[in-house]
Amino acid sequence: MEIKSKSGGDKTLGQLLVEKGLIRQEQLDQALKIKDEQPGKYLGEILFEIGVPQEKINRALYYFNKRKSIGEILVDQKMITREQLEEALSKQKKIKEKWGHTRPLGLLLIEMGYINSRGYLTALSKHFNMPILSMKDYQPNTQLQKVLGERYAMERKIIVLENSAKTIKLVLAEPSTQIMEELQKAVPPGKTMEYYLASYSEIEESLRKVADPFSFTQYR
Repeated sequence: MEIKSKSGGDKTLGQLLVEKGLIRQEQLDQALKIKDEQPGKYLGEILFEIGVPQEKINRALYYFNKRKSIGEILVDQKMITREQLEEALSKQKKIKEKWGHTRPLGLLLIEMGYINSRGYLTALSKHFNMPILSMKDYQPNTQLQKVLGERYAMERKIIVLENSAKTIKLVLAEPSTQIMEELQKAVPPGKTMEYYLASYSEIEESLRKVADPFSFTQYR
């Protein structure tokens, strides 16, 4: 993610991935067929599901500026109307002008009663191309948390799910471009990272279990 992004022009994400040799035409054809059957899904989501490395897809989304904004995703998925989006963007602009900082659009829309937290999570999932996981039955591993550094993982609301020879799997509550760049710089040579998303409350509960192992149900 250190390379500068550039426009992919009128070409679709699929065309660009094939053109750059990142996927085969057969993979694109398979993904497009699934997309026709499941129109609510985006191509990046489907490609990951059929085995294309997430890192390849996300780099292309970033580099060719093909990543949809949170607001556009919410409109596209019919969770909000175009008018509601414009109202929220206007409010976001006024907050920045008055206080000098930007309020995340998703949180604003929740406060305005236009979406709920699950809707926001769905939009984040599609924006960052991260599947949503349930953490309710997950028992965190202190040793795995050390892969990133326990303090960093706690501050950034990240749980390490797996650390294999080739892949580190992470689940996040609050992904951002900054966090993604930090994580990419931390990837050991020869490894890739896979990212997943979970609700803030579930991540918080899992991190609490890391800090206090006796909080597990079986010890009560």
